[in-house]
This record gives sequence, C-alpha cells and structure tokens, in this order.
Amino acid sequence: MKKLIIIAAVLAVLTVVVSAQTSGTLFLQGSVPEILEITVNAEPGSDALDLSVDASGVKVATVIERSNKRTGYTVTLESSNAMAAGSDTPQFVDTTGTASLNYSISYGGSGITLSSGSAVISDVSTKSPGSGAANDVAISYNGATDFPYEGTYSDTLTFIIAAK
Repeated sequence: MKKLIIIAAVLAVLTVVVSAQTSGTLFLQGSVPEILEITVNAEPGSDALDLSVDASGVKVATVIERSNKRTGYTVTLESSNAMAAGSDTPQFVDTTGTASLNYSISYGGSGITLSSGSAVISDVSTKSPGSGAANDVAISYNGATDFPYEGTYSDTLTFIIAAK
C-alpha cells in the first residue's frame, strides 16, 4: 500500500512537471485622450496700444495650437467688430460706436484676409507637435495718417480650433 501511495505521488509530480508551460502572454492596452486646444498669450501692452501713431507689425499675442487629431484641425480667427459690420476689414471701434480705425492682422508671419469678419488661419492635415505650434499675432494701423477722433477704441479677436 505504501508503494502504491509513493508511485501515485511520483506520477502526480510528473504530471505537473510535464504540463508546465514554457511561455505565456500578457495583453496590454491603453488609450490616448483627444487633445484639441488653443492658448492665446497676449503681449504686455496689447490692451493699451497707442492708436495715435502709425505702427507696423506690432506683436500683440502668441497663439499655441495643440492637437493630436489624426485628420488634422483648423483654426479660425474672428474680429468681433468686423463680424458685426459684415466687413472684410478688422477695425477698432470707439466706445460711442461712431468712430473706427482700420487695422490689418498677420498670423505666423502671413497676412490675414477676413471674409465677413472671419478667416481660417490654420488648415493642418496632421497632428501638431507635442508642445503645440506657436504663431505670432501682429497688427498694423495708421493712427497718425488716419487721425481718428479722441477716445478709447477696441476690438476682440477670437481664435477657434476645430477638428477636421
């Protein structure tokens, strides 16, 4: 009987050894969240411009476009005053709403042409760099030449990023 138990025990150990695997698998999975963001960093003084002078290429902001969309993205610029007027020209308007001063905009070194107050300023067919794509925003105006009325003038530029 003892021999039978010992033989059964040896057979059990051999069965375990024989059925041991020589490889295994591990399934790994993760996800990457969608990133679609825009950051507007205003330059100091962009809210206190001297509109009584002629100025060219005054840097007013840096815009960072950041997206990991496979199909790319677009960025649209809107001028609130040009949109309200249905104009193709951005303009500063005084607080009374009766006087204005036209200006031009460049984005990333390229001039912008508005259509009824807005323009697509970036049309990208892939993802941005991980740190984002930086573009300077600059404006030009002829305050001395156009000689506007006294007062406080303003415009609001809105930058909108959208997935394609």
